[in-house]
Amino acid sequence: MFEKLLKWLRSMLSQTFNQGDNADIVISDKMSTAIALWARMYEDGGPWCGKDIHSLRLPAAIASEFARLVTLEMQVSLSGGARATFLQQELTTFLSSIRQHTELACALGGAVFKPYVTQQGLCVDMVQGDAFFPTTFDTSNRMTGAIFVQQIKRKGVIYTRAEHHEYSAGAHTITNKAFASRSSFSIGSPIDLASVPEWADLEPEASIENVDRPLFAYFRVPQANRQDRHSPLGTSVYAEAVDLIRDADEQYGKYLWEFDGGQMAVDVAEDLLEHKAGGEITVPKLQKRLYRRRNVAAKDQNFYEIFAPQLRDASYRAGLNTILQRIEFQCGLAYGTLSDPQDVAKTATEITASRQRSYSTVHDLQKSLQSAIDDLLYAMDKLATLYNIAPQGTYTAAYDWDDSVVNDPTQRKQMFWQYVASGKFPFWRYLVEFEGFSEDDAKAIAEEQRTDLGNPYGFQGGDA
Repeated sequence: MFEKLLKWLRSMLSQTFNQGDNADIVISDKMSTAIALWARMYEDGGPWCGKDIHSLRLPAAIASEFARLVTLEMQVSLSGGARATFLQQELTTFLSSIRQHTELACALGGAVFKPYVTQQGLCVDMVQGDAFFPTTFDTSNRMTGAIFVQQIKRKGVIYTRAEHHEYSAGAHTITNKAFASRSSFSIGSPIDLASVPEWADLEPEASIENVDRPLFAYFRVPQANRQDRHSPLGTSVYAEAVDLIRDADEQYGKYLWEFDGGQMAVDVAEDLLEHKAGGEITVPKLQKRLYRRRNVAAKDQNFYEIFAPQLRDASYRAGLNTILQRIEFQCGLAYGTLSDPQDVAKTATEITASRQRSYSTVHDLQKSLQSAIDDLLYAMDKLATLYNIAPQGTYTAAYDWDDSVVNDPTQRKQMFWQYVASGKFPFWRYLVEFEGFSEDDAKAIAEEQRTDLGNPYGFQGGDA
């Protein structure tokens, strides 16, 4: 469907949205093919999965793990008065699903957060990577124009709404067009927005002045686009491991077959099996998996043979684990996330390097998500002012990602110990945060340390 809509939008862009003859959707054929592949991998494992190849569902697992790490301790706090309070309330609803939004963005290379006004206030749409079509980017690769597509199926009719957003020279313009079709192979004919109850209140065109950026936010997976080096779009977190993921699924199929093909069986001569009146040869129900028909006579000394091969499961498992470790490396995950955690690097240097790779990837995703939420808050603030649905005022956003998620806990502990030793961090607070003491016990220990040892390191006691 994504590629069908892209083809239609390209052919109709200039006529439908009054764009110039040179206007185009900023998605290359390489990127459209890649996005469709990432979506299929996320949904059902990939085009190679089916009867003969079992899927490990690695794409969904990878995207889900990154979303968990990125949003695990995420908090966004707004301050500044009545306007900040209003925005905080509206944003909280959106953030309640931020992990799911982040997972889908990681899978498809990015997502758009698009606020809109309702009778209840402000709502935010999360538009997945295969449901928006960028039209323009500025010189800093910020997306400034895009078409968002929504479809409703009702009584055999497919209703499609194409919503075009375009920011230019301090103005943000929104154009809505609706279409109806009885076939998924065609977008159909234009209809009035009022023909669909859900779209009846939408204006065909609106323009918002005095803004310095688009009134939507693009959350982009912040890694180099190796699918199309000239595209400003993001790529899936598992884009670099597509072939390896297929290898893992194939290896897993071989692993399962080793157990199926290696089940013990007894090849038995035909005349030892049960014969029915019609000549049919049968095996007792509970023993069908054990006995197999063999075309020899019982008088033959080899009238039965036991089939019990040595299983090679350890070799297959080791091979699969090696592939999983390569996938972890390509995706920026620590070893042991997908592979067997008992078979990871054992030296301190190797473990630190492996973890740091994951921490760096997560930290980059958090920075990109924070930038997108900043843009989202800006758009929400402008809409609140334009429609007069919130008190006037300003806001300041503060983000808390919990550094322990993206930093090596051991390194963080050592860093704060150095702060304590240099007198820049209270000793009792170090005991509370890193050693698990209660505040009262920690202050008592710190005071005793200062009294008994004369405070050789400048430790600050209970009053610090």
